[in-house]
Amino acid sequence: MEGRDIGSLYSDVFKQTGGKSKTKDDVYIPKDSSHKTQSDLSKLFKANRLLQKELNETKAELKKEKQKTSTLEKKLKASGL
Repeated sequence: MEGRDIGSLYSDVFKQTGGKSKTKDDVYIPKDSSHKTQSDLSKLFKANRLLQKELNETKAELKKEKQKTSTLEKKLKASGL
């Protein structure tokens, strides 16, 4: 499971096949669901988008730190320490 993008695993689930849509960021919500359910789903998907954004930013920072660490390790080896 490591190394797989979660979005690719569930990409079929989030495709819009009906219902209503206002913008490209909205998700599919069945018309027969209650207003509270729609509101709760919207909040859930918004939180999920924010968490995904934060995860991507954290991964980018980690990658930068790994590159710095690698560079420092190479310098240490070169200096003989």
